Amino acid sequence: MISNPSLLSYTCIAKGTVVLAEFASKEEPGIEDVALRCIENTPPHHSMFSHTVRKKTYTFTIDDEDSFVYFAITDEAMEKHESFRVLNRLRSAVEDLIRVGGGSEALMDPSPRCLQAKMDPVFAEIVGGGGVDVDLELDMDLVVARESRNLSIDSTKGRRAALIPLLGKPLKKKKRLLHAEDSGDVGVVDGASEKKVDLCGNGNGGASRKELRNGLLTDHHKAKQMWKKHVWVVLMFDFCICAVLFGIWLWVCQGFQCVNG
Repeated sequence: MISNPSLLSYTCIAKGTVVLAEFASKEEPGIEDVALRCIENTPPHHSMFSHTVRKKTYTFTIDDEDSFVYFAITDEAMEKHESFRVLNRLRSAVEDLIRVGGGSEALMDPSPRCLQAKMDPVFAEIVGGGGVDVDLELDMDLVVARESRNLSIDSTKGRRAALIPLLGKPLKKKKRLLHAEDSGDVGVVDGASEKKVDLCGNGNGGASRKELRNGLLTDHHKAKQMWKKHVWVVLMFDFCICAVLFGIWLWVCQGFQCVNG
């Protein structure tokens, strides 16, 4: 289930402060005492919590409804998603036990390590690399990562492919022009160039540059006039409102008596 089992120092399932089942690395004696102190100080108001100190990462997954705490101590080199995957595997195993009724009675009034025998295969699966389902899960993660990487590469290729034809067309036309000049078929090239001129608007069939420029200037002038008209409308509207308010003020104060008073 995890890429490097040696990075997992400790993991357990607890209800309250009672450890129901645990796995501890033999290379770190006394890790159980450290874990127990951590469980006794489980952070409240959290469903997930992770903290790294002194090259160790302490990860909690907390189920407030059933008072279950899933806890792991890992090396800081382990990816965070792998730590949470371990805890989620323990949670699913406990839920399966409760569902089939194999551990529900023991969980009503739990005693220390009452689920140890039932959870040992799960710990072996986590540390030993797991079975087919776990391998498939890891493969799916690799596929997702690969697809996201390919998507970014494809998008870059798409932009590049969109630029290449734009750069390639003038080169092809230039090659065609040189080939026509070498072969003496100048009429075809002239016809193509005349057609290109017509499309640009210098021939009889299109608008000239001067007409286009005049049209743009006309549109700009119309937009400017429209803007000025809107500005005058707003100013007149504001003036009318100020005049009405000033008239009301004169009526209430009966002239300038308010100022004189």
